[in-house]
Amino acid sequence: MKKRVLALLLALVMLLALAACGGDDTQPANDGGNQPAASNGDSSSSDSPVEVQPATPADGGDQEPVTLTAWYYYDAGVEAGYQAWADAVHETYPWITVALEELPYDSGPEKFTVACATDTTPDMYFDGYSRISAAVHGGITMDLTDVLADRADLFNGEITDGVIDGKNQYIPMWDGGGYVWAVNLDLAEELGVKDMLPADWSQWSYDDALEIMRAAKAANPDIYPTALWAGSKSSDAAYYNLLVAAGAKICNDDLTATAVNGPEALEALNFLKTIVDEELTRPGYITTIDEELYDPWNSGKLLFRFSAGFSNVGQFEQDLADGIRADFDYDFYAAPTPKGDHVPNGVSWGTYGVCAFPHDGNEEAVKLALGLFLDEPSFQNTILTAWGKFSRMTNTTIEFPSERAQKLADRGAEYSAYTISNFGILEGWWTDFRDTFYPQLQDFYSGKIDAQTVLDNWSANADAVIAAAQ
Repeated sequence: MKKRVLALLLALVMLLALAACGGDDTQPANDGGNQPAASNGDSSSSDSPVEVQPATPADGGDQEPVTLTAWYYYDAGVEAGYQAWADAVHETYPWITVALEELPYDSGPEKFTVACATDTTPDMYFDGYSRISAAVHGGITMDLTDVLADRADLFNGEITDGVIDGKNQYIPMWDGGGYVWAVNLDLAEELGVKDMLPADWSQWSYDDALEIMRAAKAANPDIYPTALWAGSKSSDAAYYNLLVAAGAKICNDDLTATAVNGPEALEALNFLKTIVDEELTRPGYITTIDEELYDPWNSGKLLFRFSAGFSNVGQFEQDLADGIRADFDYDFYAAPTPKGDHVPNGVSWGTYGVCAFPHDGNEEAVKLALGLFLDEPSFQNTILTAWGKFSRMTNTTIEFPSERAQKLADRGAEYSAYTISNFGILEGWWTDFRDTFYPQLQDFYSGKIDAQTVLDNWSANADAVIAAAQ
């Protein structure tokens, strides 16, 4: 399996190189990464556990200076938490410097994939396990069992993600929020459609959603009832969420093949095509990526943003504080379903956390730095309050300054009982699997293929990816 994953990564690098020569991608009932199970791994490692103790300048007197690189993803406000951690590491261990690099969501995942294939990885990498998994199963991550040896009581439940042969290759600290439809309530009232919103935030139908969007467009053609995107795989989980909410399955139970080609997925895709055909979406959707939807949302011109999740509450609030977003009230609704008559299902990206890579004898410095990150809750409190993820650690909390944000965060934690991350996103082949979907969506939105052909092509291409990884 390790060889197969690394081969896939190397193949991607070769393709990227060729392209360059030519000129030029949010739990109790979760069966996937969010569900507590198994164990923290075998703590009887041949290496003795690291005991993180506050250092004095004398402690580092004989130490060689070490600079550790750490990559994390941009969300408004999170950098303060990471920088506070980097500063504390250097203060506590004067010979260690943490050099931070902030990655954008549109190109960061590709950069990480290339780094794994070319042995240019950072010392520490903070991300969701859905992207880290390939590196873990490829055998190139660092054993972090020692870091967790005396800290099991800090986690809600036991750790399963990233445990290989009893060793912790990854530390899951946070849970992603379920995907939802964000609605601008002030705009809904201005357009006269607020009373048309469902009384129960978790149950509404495709017809309900379409009726609201049609009325909104009729009231003011200059606003966008919603916004679709197919320019890349960014935030594709919002589409998977719509499919799962409709009752479709992405893959079979043992994750050996797709299971999406059925009537439920067909109905969900035709709902999207109706939005396209009736021009209920922002223009340019074929080449738009999710990141480009922040401008119409922040300016108050977008009624529904269904590429959102409960995790976005942190960013929405931070954008308001920074003056990036207009001051409007908003709420979250579960994805509509064909009939709107059942308890919603949804997806999340599972756990988020950190992995590390062995570089030139930096392992002990990495363990000290990560130990400090786990022991001091203020770093994570800052990150999560800005980011909107949900902590899996007992010493970390989210405390939003606004009642609205706190209410949505609390509802998001409850809604996580309905979200799943067991449909393939934690597998080593998932990165390549994702590449098989959005090209079909582009052809679908442009009218080149119909919904059934989307499912036929997607299933065939994705099945080939899964088979190659077996």
